[in-house]
Amino acid sequence: MKRVKFVRHNGVTLLKVDLSHPTSIDESLAAIKQAKAIIGTHPPKSLLILTDVTGTTFNAKAVEEMKHYSAFNTPYVRASAVVGISRLASIIYDAVVKVIGRSVMSFDTEVEASDWLAKQ
Repeated sequence: MKRVKFVRHNGVTLLKVDLSHPTSIDESLAAIKQAKAIIGTHPPKSLLILTDVTGTTFNAKAVEEMKHYSAFNTPYVRASAVVGISRLASIIYDAVVKVIGRSVMSFDTEVEASDWLAKQ
C-alpha cells in the first residue's frame, strides 16, 4: 500500500499521509521519510496535508520523528488536518502541536477532514 500520495477531494489536491495501522514502527518511519521527501519539493504554504493516524503505535523514536517531521513541513503547509487520534495519541498530538507552533485540526473522519481542507 502506498502510504503517501496526492488525492483529489471536491476538486482540490490534498497530500494524504497514511500512518494508519502500520505493521511496525519502521513502516511508519518510512512513510514519514517519504512524506518529507515529497513535501520538501513544494513551494512554501502550498500544501494541504491530511494525516491518518488511526491505529498507529508509537515509541519514543517515533514521537521524536513526528516532531521533526511536523517542524520540517511547517513552511510548506497551508493547512493540515489529522484523523484517528486515540486517547494516547492525543497526548502526542498535543506535544507535536506545541513544538511546531501551528494549528493542526483534528477530525473524527477522513471525509470531515478532507472537506475542511478543501475549503482552506
